[in-house]
Amino acid sequence: MGILHTHFILPLTEPERHAGLPGRLRQIKKFDRMSERQQRKVQQDRLRKLLEHAYSTVPFYRRQFDSAGFHPREARVDHPLPLPVLTRDDLRTAATWLVSSAFPADKLRVALSGATHRMPTRFHRDIEGVRDKVALKMKLDEWAGFRAGDSAMMLWGAVSDAAREFNWRWRVYEGVFMRQTSPPPGVVGIDVLEKWRWRYEKQRPKILYGRATVLAAFAGYLRERGVTHRPNAVISTAEVLSVPHRRLLASVFKSAPFNYYGRRDIGMIAAECSEHEGLHFHPWGSFVEFDPIAQSPDGPVYRLLVTDLLNYGQPFIRFDTGDCVTLTEQSCSCGRWFPLAGKILGRLEEGAIVANGNVVPNITFNDPLKSPVRPVLALPARRKRTVNRTRQKKPAMSA
Repeated sequence: MGILHTHFILPLTEPERHAGLPGRLRQIKKFDRMSERQQRKVQQDRLRKLLEHAYSTVPFYRRQFDSAGFHPREARVDHPLPLPVLTRDDLRTAATWLVSSAFPADKLRVALSGATHRMPTRFHRDIEGVRDKVALKMKLDEWAGFRAGDSAMMLWGAVSDAAREFNWRWRVYEGVFMRQTSPPPGVVGIDVLEKWRWRYEKQRPKILYGRATVLAAFAGYLRERGVTHRPNAVISTAEVLSVPHRRLLASVFKSAPFNYYGRRDIGMIAAECSEHEGLHFHPWGSFVEFDPIAQSPDGPVYRLLVTDLLNYGQPFIRFDTGDCVTLTEQSCSCGRWFPLAGKILGRLEEGAIVANGNVVPNITFNDPLKSPVRPVLALPARRKRTVNRTRQKKPAMSA
């Protein structure tokens, strides 16, 4: 990561998001260098601290904790939290009862959930939490070789943030200081793809970053028209990266794409490392639980529950993301113990109800489903990966 950008350019040009960035990055780097035992201890301390804060300053959670007979000091990262799930309906109906009384209004930032929801929900984040999330994303970017200041082309299609696109200050900041370009949004047709191709060949970006379906459409267009430049890394986010799209991107750009997982309400919390064996959920920023709901040809399907360890302004505790995942039984070759999802299957919405009352995600309707499996687990055990004798086992890597 460029020291010039992280220590000077970003904190000076956009202090709202990057104030104190060098110290935050050092904190995450220190965490990444710890042993697994130390990391689990730090995560547990961070979890308990967040829960204590929520109990003391958030009326909604005080009532929930008392009803469950649960105290924050009882929280363990190797066991599910004995608390109700937080839903999007809770975010809408509880409103200010979910906001911490410890923060004055000028220390909170209001945001909306993503456009994929039929009814976007309003939520709050404390400013320090926002800055921590930015720092964590930068560390996850490093796994793909993406560092602040690298030339990057962002492809979002018609859902790009128009407020930023047409703000000249943002364009100067993004283009000059960040060396990132976002071609004008629009429905992804031939005209738009040709404009993007021209920009891509002219800019020759080191990083190609965007929504999975948009990246796939662009890759298909380049394959037909011919491509003379290949970026160092292709990063897919915001949507499910399907197997056909993954293969297409790898074929056109001659390298495996990196898959990210994040949401507007909780930020970027998981990413693939250079081994491409699944998405690591970074334990510095979140505590995740996997709620088994069905069986698929790839194994058990889990509903993803997230406790955000960075947002104290409006804590998200056991938040039902609505997203479904499969897990890998083996640990990643990179050596990290972090929770590892094999696939992000998509949103759990308008699914079928099976006999015992569980919901089967509609993303799996084309797969043969079996009955739901064992109770909620914080982290299913995985077998250690066996390493070929001719290949040296990698030590735990720092992010």
